[in-house]
Amino acid sequence: MDAENYEIRIESIGGFGANLIGKLFGEIGAMYMGLEAQSFASYGSEKRGSPVKSYIRYSKKEIRINAPVRKPDLLGLFKLSLGEKPNTVAGINESTNVVVNTNLDFDEVKEKLKLPVCNLWLLNAMDIAVECKARLNIVMFGAMIKASGIIPLEFGEDVVKRTVGARYPNKLQANMKALKEGYERVKMQKLKSSYPYIEYRDEERAQGYDNSPIGGLNPCFANSITNNLEGAREGFLPHYIREKCIDCGLCDVTCPDMVFQFKDGVNMGMDLYHCKGCLRCVEICPTSALVPAKEGEHYDNIGNINLINKDFDFNYIGENSWVNSESYVNNDEG
Repeated sequence: MDAENYEIRIESIGGFGANLIGKLFGEIGAMYMGLEAQSFASYGSEKRGSPVKSYIRYSKKEIRINAPVRKPDLLGLFKLSLGEKPNTVAGINESTNVVVNTNLDFDEVKEKLKLPVCNLWLLNAMDIAVECKARLNIVMFGAMIKASGIIPLEFGEDVVKRTVGARYPNKLQANMKALKEGYERVKMQKLKSSYPYIEYRDEERAQGYDNSPIGGLNPCFANSITNNLEGAREGFLPHYIREKCIDCGLCDVTCPDMVFQFKDGVNMGMDLYHCKGCLRCVEICPTSALVPAKEGEHYDNIGNINLINKDFDFNYIGENSWVNSESYVNNDEG
């Protein structure tokens, strides 16, 4: 490592193993490279689908800071749709290596993320993970090692053997293959871009200490105050085939997020903005009118343009699905 400091930021969601990869990077810096190393993660509730950020620092001197990485030398984006969230691609400059899990090409990723000039590395880590029968995080680990330019692949292989291999010995061979495939199949392009540098800013919550109602009540009954579920998806969505639908309503009954819309008894399709991709509707559909599809294959992230709420104003503060309830109103009659 030529510079005195090197910083890594990982953007992911719960269930993809970003926290583990952050720890492995930290261990490599401290135990294999002889550097001062720091690794910690930032997340809310520890559940599948919630946003996760992992921060890693290497230094030739004592590390005296414990704060989010604002200007990463290496950025790993485990899910492309996270790029629309605040600060995900902030702090990137012409020397930053950005590794993205996607099936899109370089120009498409640049436009979707509005990336400034940087070193962009792409691979379809999800497909590689399925092919190797391993986890996506190990594929991304291999790709990020390659993109770093300072970490030998041998260090990554050894730390995976000692940690992941010790815990899951029956999956070691698959993980070792996934690590190497990620390292070898990631491709890089030096981006030429007119998009400006994005400054990292401290996030302001939709509701917090300063602006919550008295008592901390959530005024959005029966719903999350920030209910965009794009970040909870793991690469698959239901695809609706109207011609096969018999309007039985089973999809609506089983959907935990009420994304299906009916008009005069006819199924109009799904609101994919609030769909987390659990595919329960696919499992219950008796006529195969709902089938699994890769995200982006048939729809954009908003979903079917023929929905009743096509003029809906989508934002980070979701609409209230709670309408009325007799139990909520104090009824003293009788």
